[in-house]
Amino acid sequence: MTRDSDIELFREDLVALKRDVASLIEHAKGGATDTVQDADGQIKRRVRSLREEAGAQRDRSAKAVNLFLETQPVAALSIAVALGYIGARVLRR
Repeated sequence: MTRDSDIELFREDLVALKRDVASLIEHAKGGATDTVQDADGQIKRRVRSLREEAGAQRDRSAKAVNLFLETQPVAALSIAVALGYIGARVLRR
């Protein structure tokens, strides 16, 4: 009789172990999902921030170029001619 009761206790322990492992797996899945979602949110916020910074930098650069063109048109024209000449020489080869 003790052998049958030992086998029954072993089966009960095995069932409890299976239930605990399944619970642990579900918990790990939930934790991994939360971690991925947190990382996704952080990446999206950082990309949005970088996009806004790039837009602001673009606006500042455009204003600086526009101001240079308005205040120094001869220098701007000279630079454009020089770059065109260099570009033509490079592309000709």
